[in-house]
Amino acid sequence: MLDLRNVRLAYSEKVLLETTHLQFHRGNLYTIYGKSGVGKSSLLNKIGLVAASDSAMEYFFDGQRIDSDNPALTSLFIAEEVAFVFQQQNLLNDLTVKENLLLPLQFYAESEASKELRIETILKEMGIEDLLDRYPEDLSGGEEQRVAIARALVADKNIILADEPTNSLDDENKWLVCSLLEDLARKFNKIVIVVSHDPTVIAIGDEQLHFQDKHLIGGTIRQSMEEAGEWQARIRTKVSIPLQKHRRHPLPRLLSAFVSLVVAIAVASFNIQSLFASRYQSLVSQSLENGFLVIHDTLQLNTKKVMDDFLSLTSEEINQIKDSGQIESVQPYMEFPSIGMTVENARDYLTAGRSTEPSVTINGQTVSLSKPYSIQPLFATNTTQRQIQYFDNTQTEGVYLSEQFINNEKLKNIVAGSEVSVSFYVPIALYENSIEKEGVIFKGDGDLYVKQERTFNVLGIVKSEYPFDYSPYSNSLFMDSQQMKRIQDEAIAENPLKETTLGGFNLKAWSPSAVHLIVKDSQTIPQEVQRIKALSSKFSIVSSFENYEQFSKGLQYIQNFLLLISGVLLVLVVAILSFVFYLVNRTRRFEVGILKALGYQTKQVLVLFFKELLLYGRRIFLISASILFILAVLPMQVLQLHLQDIIQFYLNSIMWLLCLTFTVLTISGLMPIYQTCKQSIVDTLRTNR
Repeated sequence: MLDLRNVRLAYSEKVLLETTHLQFHRGNLYTIYGKSGVGKSSLLNKIGLVAASDSAMEYFFDGQRIDSDNPALTSLFIAEEVAFVFQQQNLLNDLTVKENLLLPLQFYAESEASKELRIETILKEMGIEDLLDRYPEDLSGGEEQRVAIARALVADKNIILADEPTNSLDDENKWLVCSLLEDLARKFNKIVIVVSHDPTVIAIGDEQLHFQDKHLIGGTIRQSMEEAGEWQARIRTKVSIPLQKHRRHPLPRLLSAFVSLVVAIAVASFNIQSLFASRYQSLVSQSLENGFLVIHDTLQLNTKKVMDDFLSLTSEEINQIKDSGQIESVQPYMEFPSIGMTVENARDYLTAGRSTEPSVTINGQTVSLSKPYSIQPLFATNTTQRQIQYFDNTQTEGVYLSEQFINNEKLKNIVAGSEVSVSFYVPIALYENSIEKEGVIFKGDGDLYVKQERTFNVLGIVKSEYPFDYSPYSNSLFMDSQQMKRIQDEAIAENPLKETTLGGFNLKAWSPSAVHLIVKDSQTIPQEVQRIKALSSKFSIVSSFENYEQFSKGLQYIQNFLLLISGVLLVLVVAILSFVFYLVNRTRRFEVGILKALGYQTKQVLVLFFKELLLYGRRIFLISASILFILAVLPMQVLQLHLQDIIQFYLNSIMWLLCLTFTVLTISGLMPIYQTCKQSIVDTLRTNR
């Protein structure tokens, strides 16, 4: 028996039903009727515990009080005892008839085979076994109502509530539904309560309850029957809710493809900038010279050229310069000019220098030059080879011509195997002098040379942008620094100094006024430059690091720009995913009411929809992952990355894709469902149909 005490219906100040006491017995069919708006459906919702809880009402079933203020216990009671047959939309559209009938059976610890047998038996008894694999949209109104009644039977619930079950049905289906409702009460011994305005339906009631003057009028049937005891004793063990198969994906394919593309691009752009950031350091290191020049700029001219009258460095100063764990090598800077002071021309050096007409011989043909030239050292830094256009890399001894020299002198026929004969001067000693600058006398020294004439193979052309062009001469040839050092050592050995002075100037052993340093890592150049500058204010540094500061800033700008674009795309993706999945589940909120009317608690509803969202997310994830695989090839080509870099990029992107897709769709997709779950069941059904 179902016993309701202190039942009252009121909206604001309007009373629909005065406080009353209602009893409903097994095996009876009750019909409730009255004018529209008198409260028939509201009363049915109170009886089924799907309306907002009423603390004044006392609810008893089979002698056991049900705490209707406790949502969990209420859902448990509905799941076990109460079945609803609504006027329309009784079923979940994306599930087959079989899957809809399985929904209330998920609360029973039975095997799947046993559940399926129960469903097939009920449908066969009702003559609708052919509907088993059909979808709700393929059913007629009468067929849907019969399936809803079958759902009540298959779950073996004791309280059947039907709200206008025959509305909009033809006569044949109307009589069929009425017959089924009568069978539920009399054949299956259920409590059946039907709300209707149809006289045919009202007439089948064993007790007909009529709303009149805020009271429920009708005959009372009393049956002597044994109560069944506590309903909780019959509740079966609950099991987890399985993942239901959908008839179709709610997202159109074109929309799925578009969303997947945007997601893939956003994830790829975010990871490509992080990949670019790691590659950025490598690019800078490879593009930045790992060598720089330290000049003893005694006149503090702040020039990038090594002047002949700068004061030479002492051994102590050279040791201080190279006293660092980052220094790989220290090489003296020397230059072989086309004219230089020797012991023989010291007296008339200035006059001889002005009258000299420099020339070179290329492949036996002498070419007069417009300006003096010099041979400069070519230092083996990490970028030197990129600055050279090679004609012959099979030899190590020879010279390189600069593009500027070739262009200035309009030299031709410089090809592989060309020979250049030059006359040059090799420094073998120093003479001490002094220099006056703005009334201040500074110590200085100059190079003392010996003349040599040699023929060299042309090994290549040094590009105009080579950063270590330190000579004051505009016409330059280059030679490997080690080769120049060997030539100087030979010249010093062959020309020992016999004089101690030269024209009143003291002579001393040769020492460079500039040294070239190569560091182990180009990124440490700024620190080394600062260290050396701290040794003396007269040390001037010439480094390509300054040349690459703009390059570094450009790379940083690109990285920041990519980061900004990535952020914008990620926000766009979150917005798109949120909007799409919010709309997808927003249109299905009425299903929440159906599920809760079946006894599903909020947590169980969220779990069910979450599992469905996983299906949507899996589709987007798989499409996006495929697009990412294609996009992963692009940075490999553009940035010339290694395979391991691409693998790392792809794995990072997949992790981001996984987190982004499932996090966003879970939050956005479950938000409307959670909001709907907070409503009462009747409000959910009424407002979301």
